[in-house]
Parts: sequence; C-alpha cells; structure tokens
Amino acid sequence: MLHLFIAMKNKISVLLLYALCLSFLNFTFSDDFSEMGVTRKDFQERLWSILQNNAVHMPYVSSSVKAACRAISTENQAAAITKAGTFIKAYYGSDEFRTRYNTWLNKSYQPGETKVSEQRQAEIRASRLKGVQGMKADDIAPIVDMQIQSAETYQGMEGMLTSLPADQRADFKKTIENGKQTAAFFKKIKPLLKTDFEEFKKQYAEFLAKDEIAQSEQTLERNNKKNASEYEKWKDSGKVLAARLSEFLEKSKGVDFAAKTKVVDNRDKFVNPAYEAKNDVWKFCYRIGPGPTNAARGFAQQWLAELK
Repeated sequence: MLHLFIAMKNKISVLLLYALCLSFLNFTFSDDFSEMGVTRKDFQERLWSILQNNAVHMPYVSSSVKAACRAISTENQAAAITKAGTFIKAYYGSDEFRTRYNTWLNKSYQPGETKVSEQRQAEIRASRLKGVQGMKADDIAPIVDMQIQSAETYQGMEGMLTSLPADQRADFKKTIENGKQTAAFFKKIKPLLKTDFEEFKKQYAEFLAKDEIAQSEQTLERNNKKNASEYEKWKDSGKVLAARLSEFLEKSKGVDFAAKTKVVDNRDKFVNPAYEAKNDVWKFCYRIGPGPTNAARGFAQQWLAELK
C-alpha cells in the first residue's frame, strides 16, 4: 500500500504512513489534515523531504504503523492507494510545488565564484610567509635540488604524449609544463640560499601561495562544473519523477506472492534463494500483498504514461 509513495521518490515518513492507514479506515483528507492533528503544510513538509534521494528504496516502517496496516481490511487498500496517489499527484502538479522545486534547484546548484578573492589571496600569502620563517638553508637545500632535477623527468615524459588518448593529452601536457616551470623556478632562486636567504624565503613563500591559490581556483571550477551537471540532472522534475516511477516498476515487477518463507535466526527469509537476493522494494511488495502492490503499480504506470 505504500509503493505509490516509494515510486514518487524514496523514503516515506511515519506521518505519511499514518495518513494512508487512516484513509484505509475511511477517514477523509481535509485541507489541513486536522483528523491527524497536523496541518496541510506539515503534511507537505513531510512529503517534500522524500524528494532528495537518488534511488528507490524500501521505506522504514515503525512497528506501530505495521500493526495499524495489518488491521486494515483488504477491500479498502486499492482505493486508498488511488486516493493517496491522487493527492500526491495534485500537489506535484501545483504551482506551489513548482515554485518550491525551482527555488530549491536554483539555490542548490547555482554557479559560484571561480576566483579566489583578493582578501583570501592576501591571507594565503601572509600565512605562507609566516610558515617559512623557521626554515634553515641546509634543510631546504635538498628539496631545491630535487625540484631542479625533476626537470629531466618531465622532459622525458614529453615523449609519452603521442601514445596517450587524445582526450588525455592536454592535461598531461599541462602537468609537464607546470613541472618544468617549477624546476626552472627553483634553479633560479637556488643561489639565494647562500647569498640572501631572507629573499629566498620571500620568493619561496610567494611560490607556495600562488600554488595554493591556483589549487583553490581549480577546486572552485570543478565545483561549478559539478553544480552545472547536477542542475541539468534535476532541472526537469518530470524526468526525475519518471525515472523514479520507472525504477519502482522495474523493482516491483514479477513478485511471487505465493512464495514460501522460513524463519532463520528469528527472521523470515525466502526458501528460494533467488527471491532472498531480490531488492528491498520487491520484498516489500511481497509483504504488503497483491492488492496494494497492483494498485500502486497501476497508478505508477498511468502516471508514467502521462509524463511521457
């Protein structure tokens, strides 16, 4: 009886389950859901909370809800599924839902800055300059030599470019160029280790700061690309819903309601190991029975056809 809600997205709250149980017992949904001691907004807040996951899973059901559902007469279940589904469908199609969805979408995946602010750059430079003050020339000298020697390694890597796939060459070439530039920088400032160590530390700190700033901006750019990708993924709520409905229909198909179970370690398990390996939605459908399952699948199929 709960699959309609699973189909729309994912996890169902206890309040939603109670609402279904009450409808099975011929209670009538009112605009403020006063029969359940909550307002319409409370109900919608619970409903909205299920729209955040990427896959369809079996909802958590408390023992009290399970007991209430078991007491519901079989003849009322299919009608209640349709009634509850109609309410959810109406809310999904409302201006209120669309406005809220678009607001959430734009807020969650809006483009951000791709450059580190001047204030943050100044903070990074100050931190790096402070960090090098305790250095000693003899300690840093081996690191400088290692960086200078790495130029040969990067030059050797240039011969590998043509053997790489075309889509990897640009990044690899950039890595080589950055490595060669780093080696050249350390070769340039190495004499300062003996002639002007304070100036060496100043230039070395600036080098570290620039590298940190560059890394930060690369991270910002990656985040922006990820946000753009996520925006494309979620921007059409109809496609999102269609995907969830399709997933529900796929996971809930072919349920063998006559399947045998046995108790193993105080838990009911299917005698047929193939059934025991089924997904949690399939097993949930088995437990609630053919009436609610078929009603939910029928509603999902009809809604999916309308979305297409």
